[in-house]
Amino acid sequence: MVAEFQIASAQSSALTSTEEEHCSINSDKAAKLDLELTSERKNDGKQSHEVTFNEDIADPEDIARHMSPARRYYISSLITFTSMVITMISSSWTLPSTHIIEHFHISHEVSTLGITLYVFGLGIGPLFLSPLSELYGRRITFLYALTLSIIWQCLTIWSKTITGVMFGRFLSGFFGSAFLSVAGGAIADIFDKDHIGIPMAIYTTSAFLGPSLGPIIGGALYHHSYKWTFITLLITSGCCLVMIIFTIPETYKPMLLIRKAKRLRKEKNDQRYYAVLEVTREQTSLLSAIFLSTKRPFGLLLRDRMMGVLCFYTGLELAIIYLYFVAFPYVFKKLYNFGPMEIACSYIGIMVGMILSAPTCLLFQKTFEWRVKRNNGVKTPEMRFEPLFYGAFLTPVGLFIFAFTCYKHVHWIAPIIGSAIFGSGVYFVFTGVFAYTVDAYRRYAASGMACNTFVRCIMAGVFPLFGLQMYKSMGVNWAGFLLAMVTVAMIPVPFLFTKYGARLRAKSPYAWDDWFFCIFFPLDVA
Repeated sequence: MVAEFQIASAQSSALTSTEEEHCSINSDKAAKLDLELTSERKNDGKQSHEVTFNEDIADPEDIARHMSPARRYYISSLITFTSMVITMISSSWTLPSTHIIEHFHISHEVSTLGITLYVFGLGIGPLFLSPLSELYGRRITFLYALTLSIIWQCLTIWSKTITGVMFGRFLSGFFGSAFLSVAGGAIADIFDKDHIGIPMAIYTTSAFLGPSLGPIIGGALYHHSYKWTFITLLITSGCCLVMIIFTIPETYKPMLLIRKAKRLRKEKNDQRYYAVLEVTREQTSLLSAIFLSTKRPFGLLLRDRMMGVLCFYTGLELAIIYLYFVAFPYVFKKLYNFGPMEIACSYIGIMVGMILSAPTCLLFQKTFEWRVKRNNGVKTPEMRFEPLFYGAFLTPVGLFIFAFTCYKHVHWIAPIIGSAIFGSGVYFVFTGVFAYTVDAYRRYAASGMACNTFVRCIMAGVFPLFGLQMYKSMGVNWAGFLLAMVTVAMIPVPFLFTKYGARLRAKSPYAWDDWFFCIFFPLDVA
């Protein structure tokens, strides 16, 4: 699928669909007010006791407070690695597709669906799996989702028909998407705001690195049966599942509060103790939660112009990366006579660009704090656009270098350097857009991120379907030039939105500002 924006993004993914209706992220007053209203509904004239964690005394159920730093980093590392494996599966199809075409006697276009359908699954899955985690917890979602993803990976490997292979690809991506939509919230559960920057930066970067590593697995096993590429990743997924079963506890605090409420009811023989999530479960069915989680992202997309443009922007960047999974084998084989493993290594450029850009998240957080201080302590979501300023220029620059260095007489390192600059720009674009989305749509941040995920995965799945034909018809250089010019057209976006963003947000039915809260909730409910 980075300092402050990863923190906010993880916090937003931890919100339940019902909670989104009642509170805004980072709004303590709204949260307290909603808890009072929830308590009133629960009481019905009888005094009840809402269970919370005591900040002064470590509750036995509040496992995050009992964890050592090593344990926290182990849990976040395992979740991060599993997320990377899920994204590696999406692009591991790239090189084995040649053998798949021969084995099933299909066309290149049909074979490309192996990438498209998996990415579609990654985009659609969070709309259904996120409510599951918000009602029943992180652990059970991880276990069921990864188990089902492994089952459908088996269908991909051993199906005797191409229909079964494609069906398995879609469903394995659908269920695997839990590690892209829920994992951030799980990491936020065990790290406080002061310490979450590094683990979230690693997690976010790994989700982007996975697609670059997938072809390397395929290249290393190219001379074996195509099944071995997927068997290798299946075994890796199975190992991750076993480790999650035995070493990853439940981290979702509303679920932990249910455990505390059950313990208190048993110890004190008093049925008045309850957790908020228990009330939510009684009032909200899983189907209604899924309906809400799918309805609001589309409302954001259709009714908010800024959201639509920003989703298209990130979708375009990711779509070009996935287009390269069909373009690179053609380009580097035609121009430089690269073999399978050499083609696989050509994706390292994109990966290096992203890795080199990742540490800048700490710098952007510092500059954001400086901007807020210079603005008399008043922050606006548009201040989060700074990384996007750099990404808006780096992406076309990288694409132009790639387009006009793809000649036989030019060393192959030149286009790979171009791809590295493009990868760096992609990282900055995603950083800026994600940070803005979470800050501008606080109350609906989880829906905003789900909307963005859906759009960019759909676009990323569509582009490979015509990528090879475009490069063959237009030529390597002009096809690359076309992609670069499309990204050039997007350069004004961050500058226009910085200037007119506040005006556009005022017209949005979903944007959320602190001033709105101060007007409608002026009383101190503490």
